[in-house]
Amino acid sequence: MIVWVVHGTSGEREWHAVSAEETLGRLETFRGGLEEAEASRRLAEVGPNALPEPRTIGLVRTFAGQFTSPLIYLLLIAGMLSLVIGDRWDAIFIFGVLLANAAITTFQEMKADASARALRSLVPQTARIRRSGIARDVLSAEIVPGDIVELESGMRITADLRLIETLGLQVDEAPLTGESLPVSKKAETLLDQATPVGDRRNLAFAGTTIMAGRGLGAVVETGERTQLGQIGRTLEEAAHLAVDTPLVRRLDKLARQIAIGAILLIVLLSAILLLQGDGWREILLLAIALAVAAIPEGLPVAVTVALAAASHRMAQRNVIVRELPAVEGLGACTLIATDKTGTLTVNRLTAERVVLADGTSVDRKAWQAGEGHKAALSELGLAAALCNEARLTETGSPVGDAVDVALLSFARENGHDISSLVEAQRLAVIPYEPELRFAAVEAEVGEHTRIVVKGAPEAVIPMCGGDTDDLQAIAEKLAADGYRVLFLAEGMADERAEHIRDRLKGLQPIGFVGLTDPLRSGVVEAVAHCREAGIAVRMITGDHPATALAIARQIGLPATGDSVVTGAQLKEWADDPDLMERKVGQASVFARIEPAQKLSIVRKLAKQGHIVAVTGDGVNDGPALRAADIGVSMGVQGTDVARGASDLILADDNFATIVSGVEEGRVTFANIRKIVLFMLATGIAEIAMFLGALLAGLPMPLTPVQLLWLNLVTNGVQDVTLGFGRGEGDELKHPPRRRLASLIDREALILMVPGALVMTGMAVWLLGQLLAEGAPLADARNGVLLMVVLFQNAFLLAIRNLRSPFWRWHQHENGWMFLGIAAALSLHLGAMHWPVTQQLLGLSPVGMEQVLYCLIAGVLVLIVTEIAKFFAERNGNSDHSRDRRNASPI
Repeated sequence: MIVWVVHGTSGEREWHAVSAEETLGRLETFRGGLEEAEASRRLAEVGPNALPEPRTIGLVRTFAGQFTSPLIYLLLIAGMLSLVIGDRWDAIFIFGVLLANAAITTFQEMKADASARALRSLVPQTARIRRSGIARDVLSAEIVPGDIVELESGMRITADLRLIETLGLQVDEAPLTGESLPVSKKAETLLDQATPVGDRRNLAFAGTTIMAGRGLGAVVETGERTQLGQIGRTLEEAAHLAVDTPLVRRLDKLARQIAIGAILLIVLLSAILLLQGDGWREILLLAIALAVAAIPEGLPVAVTVALAAASHRMAQRNVIVRELPAVEGLGACTLIATDKTGTLTVNRLTAERVVLADGTSVDRKAWQAGEGHKAALSELGLAAALCNEARLTETGSPVGDAVDVALLSFARENGHDISSLVEAQRLAVIPYEPELRFAAVEAEVGEHTRIVVKGAPEAVIPMCGGDTDDLQAIAEKLAADGYRVLFLAEGMADERAEHIRDRLKGLQPIGFVGLTDPLRSGVVEAVAHCREAGIAVRMITGDHPATALAIARQIGLPATGDSVVTGAQLKEWADDPDLMERKVGQASVFARIEPAQKLSIVRKLAKQGHIVAVTGDGVNDGPALRAADIGVSMGVQGTDVARGASDLILADDNFATIVSGVEEGRVTFANIRKIVLFMLATGIAEIAMFLGALLAGLPMPLTPVQLLWLNLVTNGVQDVTLGFGRGEGDELKHPPRRRLASLIDREALILMVPGALVMTGMAVWLLGQLLAEGAPLADARNGVLLMVVLFQNAFLLAIRNLRSPFWRWHQHENGWMFLGIAAALSLHLGAMHWPVTQQLLGLSPVGMEQVLYCLIAGVLVLIVTEIAKFFAERNGNSDHSRDRRNASPI
């Protein structure tokens, strides 16, 4: 058995813990590469260097999945019973509703899963390798363990490599580990077995990009055995364990409750009718009617419209919706677990503070505003541009190493023509190397020749003459504030020295440059808004703990050294789950976190009762995005993997945009709740009418097809307009609702029941009155049907705003709702005069006396519901106070 096949077995040291020569020995290869025959044999043994194909759900399975709700089962049974007793039109209506709902939902869900395809797209199609001592390009799928890969700037890495040779090699690992800066690689480094992935400086990983330098690497892992492949497996596992959004869970809970209630009611009333001696046909008709009355058939369509409208509003605020139920879910979240790089920060290294040679500190805003120290800042900018390896594009934009690009931008901001400085003649250069930790240049500036050195303070300060204690203190202070610190010094050319290295002593300090990845605009305010809205914020990053802590303090998180948890600590606590869960709950910052650990953190936060929204942009964020209640990815700098695993995408990559999404999510929940209130209040009234008629010894007040007309047409035209509501303006001033707070709670019952009971009493009275006057049953039902339509109009008018009386016009009024009321009433009045609907629904024009009764009923419902709103508001205020007391700390 070959060693490279059994990597990871007990007692086997991992690749970062063995030397380059030992790696070649274990892989049974050499610097000239494998022989072709051996490479072919290994390819047959381990398989191609490719990630597995994604598994997709077909159209048929997706469509069939729409018929798994208990409410659907009830309607299917009702439709079949209609066929049994010969009510063909009732059956057609019922089955038509089921098919229409299933088609709409299937259309929304038929989106290809892009995650696995995006993972494969991170691996380039070809790579330059050595085979039999000859360098050539091969398809990446044909790479095998033991191949020797040549690396140079701009290449994307094809497989996991143990580096054999490096020369100034720097790799962008941000998509994989979250590290915000390019990582310097060194082949000679030997690391401890427990070194985290983000600190393995002698390895290069598939899917990352070489930013500078050259190197040679031996392939140690391919395909799904790479770090990228492990993330893919974790992503697939997360997909199986992914939780439904809060809205989906609430609607499922509501569906179960309605189904159980409807079944119990049907069984009870059927038993009563059977004991009274009624025939099977009458019993089945009642069962069908109760099933149709109890089930809000139009709810899926109305919710879909509400979510689609919210999706449009969110898009206008830079939140792109991939999964419609996530629209409301973001508003329900109690905790946001956010990435740092590219989300809280702009993912662009920038000079934010400088300290001049005399100890004067100047921040970015000051030099941009021209507030003094121009000469000293200009001198520092000149030095930064001379000792610089960045270059300019045709448009004049600097490109190259992130540090050099930031220094050129600093020089431009302080009045220099960087194009001339980039082209200035360099007489001698010492390029930056990780081992040296500094760079130096001898250049002609005007009539003088000068030497400029830049680098880590601990490397450059000893080159200066005199007492350097003050310089060391400045460097330590900048580093403690979270800056990446560079120190620049200069000296005059000495013609007696043969090499520039011999002249790097007795230098004069020019100043310090503090570099950082600056915060995005609005982030600090957004975190404050989250605090006001009762939403906790946690930072989870692959970056260094000190950097993460500094950013946490800048954005206003209550972060101390004790509140930072590292990936290494999580590994130490793995054997003590209780301790780990407690530490995770207490921490506000997580640093040096690996993908699997981020997934574990999200699950533990959810276990503690949070509805968790996770943000991220890298490959490493994919599993956590998929497993979270709500996954939010970045649209500009996010990887395809992150976007494919998320529910929402931020078009501007800004954390502050999430707060806008939270507000829209809460508006959407309120809209959907009003839809449910409206539909269930109508359902309660319809069921109560049947019960009242049964107790009064009267026939069924409405037929099943009339109930379907109410639930789908007059109800449907009105309930969908509630989805266009724009909120009441104070959504972010309340804490999030309790986890899985029901759509129907005590406040909802207070709002629904009184008006429904008034409607019931009036409808049963009208049915009995008309029958007593000798009217045919069809005419009596015709009057009851009109009364229910007016009840819908009145109830909708009352609940459009739950905190203001119906006669008060407010700032965010929903004009669509008034159009819906008019349309529903017009449709019904038209149906009363159209021969087709007259025959199908049993309708006919009514006299003025019946119209007067119906109008009185509508006014009574309006008055009673307004009184109910007063008591519901009092109940809601007490609930909000309790929720705020129980809200999670930020």
